[in-house]
Amino acid sequence: MSKLKDLEKRFLNGPENPDLMILKKFIKALCIEGKFNISDLYELPLNDFELAIETLKSWRLDRYTKTKERIAALICTPSNNL
Repeated sequence: MSKLKDLEKRFLNGPENPDLMILKKFIKALCIEGKFNISDLYELPLNDFELAIETLKSWRLDRYTKTKERIAALICTPSNNL
């Protein structure tokens, strides 16, 4: 399964917590090509840090996939105040 799909499941099924908020801010920065303090990723548990790094790789490779579009819709819409 792609890391973007893993991330999408995490956003849809995971409870809100500080780690998930860091991941959401990371994805929002990718969506809008905005700034993100990369050192915030060091606050994540190892499995989430690795997910973020793999997501970055997948994001770059899967520029126009449906999964990326769904994640962008979840995180980068105006109704999601991050």
